[in-house]
Amino acid sequence: MKSVAFLLADGVGIRNYLYSDVLKELIAKGVEPILLHDLSDEAIEEIEKHHHYKFISHKIPQYKETVQQKFLRELISLARIKFNIKLTKNASLQNNWKPIKKKLFQKVFYFVLESISFLGFKKYASILRLEKWYENSFSDDAYGQLLKDLNVDVLFNTHQRVIKAVPIIASAKKNNIKTIGAIFSWDNIPKAKLTVRTDSYVVWSEHMKDEMKLFYPEIAQEKIIITGTPQFEFYANKELLQSKEEFCNQFALDASKKIICYSGDDTRTSPYDPDYLYDLASSIHQLPEDKQAQVLLRRCPVDLTGRFDSIVKKYPKIIKVADPLWNFDKNNKQNWTLVYPKFEDVALLINTVQHCDVVINVGSTMAHDFAMYQKPAIYINYDVPHAKNWSVDTIYKFQHFRSMGDLQPVFWLKNKETIIEILNSAFICNKNSKEIIDGQKWLETISNERENASSNITNLLLQ
Repeated sequence: MKSVAFLLADGVGIRNYLYSDVLKELIAKGVEPILLHDLSDEAIEEIEKHHHYKFISHKIPQYKETVQQKFLRELISLARIKFNIKLTKNASLQNNWKPIKKKLFQKVFYFVLESISFLGFKKYASILRLEKWYENSFSDDAYGQLLKDLNVDVLFNTHQRVIKAVPIIASAKKNNIKTIGAIFSWDNIPKAKLTVRTDSYVVWSEHMKDEMKLFYPEIAQEKIIITGTPQFEFYANKELLQSKEEFCNQFALDASKKIICYSGDDTRTSPYDPDYLYDLASSIHQLPEDKQAQVLLRRCPVDLTGRFDSIVKKYPKIIKVADPLWNFDKNNKQNWTLVYPKFEDVALLINTVQHCDVVINVGSTMAHDFAMYQKPAIYINYDVPHAKNWSVDTIYKFQHFRSMGDLQPVFWLKNKETIIEILNSAFICNKNSKEIIDGQKWLETISNERENASSNITNLLLQ
């Protein structure tokens, strides 16, 4: 029997690949899926409960990166960022270099690293040499015996930048095991974080394949396969849908009123999300009560802070909360690699999109989720007065937003004084509105194969 191993070095790949139909299709074709993971027992139980199947699973040994490996990896990232800035003439890519420099060692480490980066590595060939040195630093076959014992034929890595996956992939290559890597999200490629190098890669669309060609020309085009991403397949599953009445009762919403989904970003990307939520709620509060819309707050799953609590408490009639149904390590809440979704969160997200009238946020992927049901999205595009060392303008200069081209796929909220006006425009738009039509076109640019992604990935793994 052919065996396919899924490398889960973090929890975020569970929704896209392990809750989708990929595992089910493999099992149906007589393939034994193996889970190589760094997850809790509860996370594995959640996957098995969803598929009604007992998987072969093996917890990967702990990996400790050496100082030399970390130095090379970080130097490669910085060198690529600088190269990509010149390549695209997009200075916002520098925002992807934000190392933590709190301790003395970290300060010295990054001072030396950044100083060296100014001396050379301006030619692409020098970056490739660095990457070869980094790859050769994994000379020992640390996980080879484990892979042999499990009789792995193909190894599928679910996230391209998780460091602890690197030595496992290196061992797989040494043992002539085919390796395939997923580019996890639509904004990942320009960030110079392709840490885990596999034999081939699956991407969402022709656009992402073109990005790979631009930023990683050394990777042969036939090694970059367009499969789509399974995360959008769930929207076609009618069995996940609740009635509007049931959904509204669950979150104490009035089904007769408009519902706005406010989706939060992570604290680093959008540190002033609570201020924007306050502006939204206070603007709605000024209207007569019978004309007030409701706000359903869905924070970013890895945002485990309580930064929205005071605003929710101030406007309890307007703001209701639908927390993502994710689990995390209670002893290490800030480690996002240990956070994982329950399958129930997939249904919660689908129903949120189905029953909310519009989504509002700072440049989130949720615009694409709402486009799946031809629903409008509003992108917040103004700074709060007290913002320090951060501007929303930087967000929309990020490379992945260039994929919009000349499209107008969202409503732009340019100041808090026009919140009600923009909301009303979004409420009255329909499937023939430019924003909805362009939202569909943008989604098509970002992700092809939205109905066949699981089958495409399954067939690739079986080749």
